[in-house]
Amino acid sequence: MRRDLRGFTLIELLVVVLIIGILAAVAVPQYFKVVEKGKFAESMQWISGLKGAEERYLAKNGNYTSGAIVGTTFDVNLGSMKYFTASNVTNTTTPSWSITLTRATPTPAVYGAYVVTFVAPPGTLSCSVQACTDDLMP
Repeated sequence: MRRDLRGFTLIELLVVVLIIGILAAVAVPQYFKVVEKGKFAESMQWISGLKGAEERYLAKNGNYTSGAIVGTTFDVNLGSMKYFTASNVTNTTTPSWSITLTRATPTPAVYGAYVVTFVAPPGTLSCSVQACTDDLMP
């Protein structure tokens, strides 16, 4: 009998499936990291807007604001966040303020629930999860 039929052997197919599996095992966590960086950028943009609003409030009133973030407190509407929830702004006796942002609906397999804390001045940013600190913080 002649074997003119050409095709892939079972071993060749298994090697291809193995290579695809290895690539997927490396690519999927990197994909989730990139997606979370995009969502984390929302918190950084919001904190940046809050910093400017707090500084203008200080210049106008002589102190930083505290309590809930209300649209009429500042001269700008900070808007709502889709991926984070903000706590109330807290003041200290020195001219300083802080706020915490909690990740809403986190992806538990990658970063889980984490909290971002911003203290100003001097503008210290921290995260409650080491993976967040390593991967997402600027």
